[in-house]
Amino acid sequence: MNAAKQDGPTFRQRSQRWIRDSLISGIVVAVPLFVVYWVVERIVLQVEGVLGPLPTTLVPQWVKDIPGLGFSVTILVLLILGTLFRGFVGRRVVGGVEGLLRRVPLVGTLYFAFQQLLKSVFSSEAQSFQRVVLVEFPRKHAYCLGFVTAKAWAGAEEAVGRSMISVFVPTTPNPTSGFFMMIPDEDLIVLNMTVEEAFKSIMSSGIVLPADGGVVEGIDLQSVTMELPPVTLEYPEDPS
Repeated sequence: MNAAKQDGPTFRQRSQRWIRDSLISGIVVAVPLFVVYWVVERIVLQVEGVLGPLPTTLVPQWVKDIPGLGFSVTILVLLILGTLFRGFVGRRVVGGVEGLLRRVPLVGTLYFAFQQLLKSVFSSEAQSFQRVVLVEFPRKHAYCLGFVTAKAWAGAEEAVGRSMISVFVPTTPNPTSGFFMMIPDEDLIVLNMTVEEAFKSIMSSGIVLPADGGVVEGIDLQSVTMELPPVTLEYPEDPS
């Protein structure tokens, strides 16, 4: 009996294990909450100062000091812009502004590129990331998770003479940065995994394991990828 009791963990060992497990659990819960709070706070503070540059003759200082006014004004402006854009007259106005932006090569390229990116991210009609795949990267026999974003454009496929898929390979633990690659269909291994599960695994550096759904056989990636409408920039002809 005494020997059996001595073989088990002592009170000190159990206490140390409890402290360690509780501390880790607290970190796992608190750190994501702190990151979310920090990001939201930064955004709110930046938006709160939107009235700061306005002269006091136009907006009195006591009005600027009203808590939450800058945030409320920003939301109101976004709602007005969204309403105008969705209406017929608003579309004509926005179309005229975009027509002016097309006349400036660098500004027009940046504007329409970001506009297309935001449309693809916030679109409710299609997912930005459609399939989780294994990509042989950064060397042979080394694989990482990637997300199918779209079908590669025809010009790239014609250049290499192969059918290809556009894939985003995120970095760990920050999946907002990564590599954009165009890869032949046959070089991609489609996984039976949701995008959310893949993100959890990437952000945890593989510690959080997704459900093992295996490999999806016989899937045609060309048929499941969305083709975003190309952005056509039309510049006015040189009158000279």
